[in-house]
Amino acid sequence: MKRHFSQFACWIVAGLLICSVGCSNGNVGLVSGTVHLDGQPLEGALVTFYPETEGANPMEIGTSIGRTNEDGEYELIYNRDEMGAVVGKHVVYIETLQEGSGYGPGRAEEVPKRYNSQSELHVEVKPGRNTIDFLELTSEGQKNEARATGGRY
Repeated sequence: MKRHFSQFACWIVAGLLICSVGCSNGNVGLVSGTVHLDGQPLEGALVTFYPETEGANPMEIGTSIGRTNEDGEYELIYNRDEMGAVVGKHVVYIETLQEGSGYGPGRAEEVPKRYNSQSELHVEVKPGRNTIDFLELTSEGQKNEARATGGRY
């Protein structure tokens, strides 16, 4: 009887371990990294990973977001209960634009369009832990773009 109980207990423990690893969402990898603009950490930037899917709405699959700290470091959140991003290819948007409040205007966008609304940033998230850094971003051309549109820089 003892032997049957210990075998049963082993199967229960094995099942719980498998579920704890595989029941979350096996197609989500943990993602963290650092963002620099012109060689300096970019604080307060919103980093968004949009899955690149053919014929499917990325919002249905699930985008992931994170905000950079004072050192430019971020961690992505997939949903309320899970960190990371869906495994696969993503287009990445990095932006600092923040809406104004009743007390004043928002913060002007520091990041060029080629890293956000017209993003050229493409990455692949793999199962497990992923460190995805964006250390070579430059604002080159950003000031000229602002002048051309009559904006401030």
